[in-house]
Amino acid sequence: MASDHDGDHEHELEAEYLSPSDATVLEIEDEDGGLRLEVVLPCPTCNEPVRASAPVESVVDADVELPVDDSIYD
Repeated sequence: MASDHDGDHEHELEAEYLSPSDATVLEIEDEDGGLRLEVVLPCPTCNEPVRASAPVESVVDADVELPVDDSIYD
């Protein structure tokens, strides 16, 4: 996933360099009969915040307690 940037590089996002705790959900939107999530993440190269969007492709039960705390990332 890449995002155009006015600086000296294109923001390349790779899962290897990101963790779930890096992401902050900004919006949850209706789109074409489904949902789209908008998140902000740090660029692994320059640490600038970048916005990414993703369609929700499936919804299943989750084996976690709400509210989610940091122990889920262990």
